[in-house]
Amino acid sequence: MPKNINRRDFIGITGSTLSLSIASNDNFISPTTKPNTSSELISNILNLIEKTPFVDTHEHLPPENDRIANKENPEKTPAPDFGTLFSHYADSDLKVSGLTNEDYKKLISWDLSPKDKWKIIAPIYERCRNTGYLLCVRESIRALFGEDDITKNNCETISQKLKNQIGPGFYRKILREIANIDYAQVNCLQSGTFRESEPASDLICFDISTVGIASSISKIANLNKFSEKSIKSLKQAHETIEHIFERFGPKAIAVKDQSAYGRRLLYENVKNEDIETIFKQFIQKPSLLKPEELKAIQDHLFRKCIECATEYKLPIKLHTGYYAGYNNMPLSRVRDNLCDLIPLIKDFPNTTFVLMHISYPYQHELIALCKQYQNVYADMCWSWIIDPASTTRFLKEFLTTAPAHKIFTFGGDYIPVELVPGHARIARRGIALALSQLLQDNWITESEAPALIQRIMNRNAHEIFDLPRVLKAYSHGT
Repeated sequence: MPKNINRRDFIGITGSTLSLSIASNDNFISPTTKPNTSSELISNILNLIEKTPFVDTHEHLPPENDRIANKENPEKTPAPDFGTLFSHYADSDLKVSGLTNEDYKKLISWDLSPKDKWKIIAPIYERCRNTGYLLCVRESIRALFGEDDITKNNCETISQKLKNQIGPGFYRKILREIANIDYAQVNCLQSGTFRESEPASDLICFDISTVGIASSISKIANLNKFSEKSIKSLKQAHETIEHIFERFGPKAIAVKDQSAYGRRLLYENVKNEDIETIFKQFIQKPSLLKPEELKAIQDHLFRKCIECATEYKLPIKLHTGYYAGYNNMPLSRVRDNLCDLIPLIKDFPNTTFVLMHISYPYQHELIALCKQYQNVYADMCWSWIIDPASTTRFLKEFLTTAPAHKIFTFGGDYIPVELVPGHARIARRGIALALSQLLQDNWITESEAPALIQRIMNRNAHEIFDLPRVLKAYSHGT
């Protein structure tokens, strides 16, 4: 892998463009000697950033073996053609722009040729090609197939190349060789609480999901499958959660929870004695519980998970902000995400909370939390393709406000691995733009840039997420 760049290398790369004069004894850069904001400056910084590997803190990648097994399986979608590139996130902008659900099903099916699929998508694609989601498609096509865009003339060639590359080791080639990613943390949406079908490796490791067992639990069966006997009491539920963390905690890189899609993030401190009676009702017939009673059970069990995660030194990743999909985002609830979390943040001062997706569109509040609370970190996963311009501004503002060690700058957040390289390219350009502006405006100096780039692209993640511990657990057969 390309090595991280040190200060001497950086000065060699940037040359005279970033030769800054230091004025006065207080080491401020003279306003008369600002470097220009030319494309050369951005290009030089981008050159450095491209040589620095990301730690990818969030993906939804299915097992590589599943992708290989389904390569010739018409029962599985998306089909291995260019439709795959429009099957995650891009599909939302396409549907908002007029693509019908029926035509979307055709786009990802095995029933049509690539050219027939192109006829369906072309007029809709033209309407929304300006968005980050669709830019990511094009950047992925450039990175993987050497094409600037997808058209009726190359959709067949791109489809064939996409299918041909699916084989043993193609995740490593795409993530490590093409996207320059050190390793990726995966929250597998199909695996339930933890992916057990494959071991973690130096390339991919896995989160524990607490949605089904605690934060959004709707039936006791979700916990019963981890218990030797049917759960009959709150105490047994506690013991089962402890068992889950004993079993998966050493192998997990973090805890991931996206309950914000279904409820407020106000997880109140509900005592055992306050829910023992309703918990028995939950075991027998949960449908009879009032919404506030079910919420109390979820609040209680999620806090139990946080206690266990803290014991195993697992950071808690929480979805905050924007919703995936379309026509289904209660903005008032999204607006309250960060305010709702403050009691949890204060009640668990020894727990690391990673708030994801920059809480878009409420990213300024996230900067304030990271500056105020020692145990709060910001994750920029997904945000680069939601709103590239705002995310670039967010990074610039974060780095002049909150400690630089409290941010993770990339997570592709994709199911198809083929779209990760495009997202990484967009993220690298955004980081380059942000740092170029900080240099131009004299907020950082030339000598600070290399260490800062390394810190925000991989060092922070290496410090907070303990991959060596995970790999050791697997090697010892834990």
